[in-house]
Amino acid sequence: MLLLVGGAFMLVRAWQAWDGARTPGGDPVLLQRIALVEALVGVLALVAAGVALLSLRRRRRTHTLHLDDLDRR
Repeated sequence: MLLLVGGAFMLVRAWQAWDGARTPGGDPVLLQRIALVEALVGVLALVAAGVALLSLRRRRRTHTLHLDDLDRR
């Protein structure tokens, strides 16, 4: 849950920095780079949250060790 909120927050911050880069005054190149980094961090957090949610789903139990295939000696 925290990764979802943090990722969404970083994407909002990236959008605000991108809007700030288009307004006159300030350093637009620096704000664009900050927006890019914040967007990448936000996307990374959302992907991590998705992977964590997928790992929590129920799966059918599988037996990986098959002793029936061994030759009897």
